[in-house]
Amino acid sequence: MSRRILPWMVALGTVCLLAGCGDDGEPSGTQPPPAVAELNTTGVGKYLGLMPDSVQHVGDWDEYHYDTAKEKAICLRGDPYQVNVRRGTVNKVLLYLEGGGACWSYSTCYQAAIAKTTAGSALAGGIIDKDSPKNPFRDWTVVYGSYCDGSVWAGDNTLSYNNRRTFHHGLYNLSAAVSLMLRDFPNPERIVVSGSSAGGFGTYTGYGVTRVAFPTTEILVFDDSGPGLQNNNEMQAVQDRLTNWKFQQVVPATCTQCSTQLTYLTDWAVERDPMLRVAFFDYQEDSVLRFFFNIGPDDFRALLLSVTGEVQGRFPTRIKRFMPRGESHTVLELPSFFTVALEDTTVRDWTVGFLANDQSAWRDLVEP
Repeated sequence: MSRRILPWMVALGTVCLLAGCGDDGEPSGTQPPPAVAELNTTGVGKYLGLMPDSVQHVGDWDEYHYDTAKEKAICLRGDPYQVNVRRGTVNKVLLYLEGGGACWSYSTCYQAAIAKTTAGSALAGGIIDKDSPKNPFRDWTVVYGSYCDGSVWAGDNTLSYNNRRTFHHGLYNLSAAVSLMLRDFPNPERIVVSGSSAGGFGTYTGYGVTRVAFPTTEILVFDDSGPGLQNNNEMQAVQDRLTNWKFQQVVPATCTQCSTQLTYLTDWAVERDPMLRVAFFDYQEDSVLRFFFNIGPDDFRALLLSVTGEVQGRFPTRIKRFMPRGESHTVLELPSFFTVALEDTTVRDWTVGFLANDQSAWRDLVEP
């Protein structure tokens, strides 16, 4: 059964957004980290307060829907957008950003479409599986952003590809998910911003929007197979993404290396946010990422290890990698989350160490 979102709920969400409400309605007294002020100058939080138009209860999930006529939270080709929420039993929130390719031109969005274009219900594997006693997130509230914008959760542009109206509205869609989280869970103990593939890339913008919305909450980031890299030899594709997604505006000006690789936003954020820790998972010869980058396995591996190694080396206790050899792609949403291992440590156990900041369990693991 569906129901409309009442106007007072919108007002409450907006008030809490502006005031930084806690459970008791009072602003938090904790000092925001320096990252917040710089992120605010970019406008990354400009769409916060975006509320859904209806909700439907489906099993354990509330599925929130957005009116396409408003052309705000919307899918690539104008299809309806939705965010899915499953309430947990502890005061912690997992924001999971779904993956599904990317596109940046008429060719990639329509002719040989390589991006997911519709939103839907949540998947149920890996860290989303509430029935697995081994899942460290099984009791958490999950805010599941369904992916369909083609712009890895970062785009902020409406344009026409060969007279076909197209919505690279990743920033709107991401803001819709974070706005729901702020409205319904205004004072969580901890937030983990996570995502796989395009959603892994989305954790960069995801951290920014979430940090602006929750300026004093502890936020951790788990980037699964979306390491923020690009092949700078693919000059036309790089330029098309800049022009058609219009994401560069939300990258802080002080991140001087971000124009070369967005990965450098990781150590930029860690330097300015003492609460932040970041986990990277990537297969070193990931065939899906290599396809999108148009790059060979050796060159991809060298780029991945070089750039992530640089940011990890700057903050070795707060940035860690789990990088096995192989051409597979993603882990967080799959059963392999519980089984893939390096040095007798599974990704699941490594994640438990990440959450606990246990440096003996959460180590930088890169298979030679």
